Amino acid sequence: MSIERPSTDRPARIPFGGEAEASISIEAPPAPVASLLSDGETVLMVVRPSLWMVGLWSFGALGVIAGMVFALAWGARFEWTGWTESQAFGLGLLLAGIRLVWQFLDWMNRLYVLTDRRVIRRRGIFQVDVFEARLDRIQQTSVLRLVRERLFGLGTVAFATAGTGTLDALWEAVDDPFAVHQAVTQAIDRYGRGPGGV
Repeated sequence: MSIERPSTDRPARIPFGGEAEASISIEAPPAPVASLLSDGETVLMVVRPSLWMVGLWSFGALGVIAGMVFALAWGARFEWTGWTESQAFGLGLLLAGIRLVWQFLDWMNRLYVLTDRRVIRRRGIFQVDVFEARLDRIQQTSVLRLVRERLFGLGTVAFATAGTGTLDALWEAVDDPFAVHQAVTQAIDRYGRGPGGV
């Protein structure tokens, strides 16, 4: 995993229901976002992971499933086995489908929100896990890019808060991670550290 410094020579533009400036408030946030907000809190940016996350995050498991299927198909040639090649490949398709559906549900339930007070990460399929940190508590932000993310122009924005020596939260697999990072740092400078910050 590599850490790269974001460039600051281009404006941060994050697509959400059409392309809009990340610095412009969203007056009518979607219901999942509205449920996370406090009175008077303004949404600056809402981001979902790229849909590429479904395939990229499933790749390892799909490789294991493929290896198992070919092993079972090879074993089907022996009379003492209780399955056929068709059954082995059918099992593989079923398991691959389950893995992809699970990852899709995980993707669908992930939401990253930047407000004038906090950064928020919402995730979870059956049990919702919400991380939030006030802008004035964030001590470090980084852009991390795995090889699988770099190939598709994706990246992860990481946050570390005061009093911890590790990364506390990740906005994983976001498109144009440097633009997202720039929007976050601008919000921290404006609302978390400047006059009138929280």
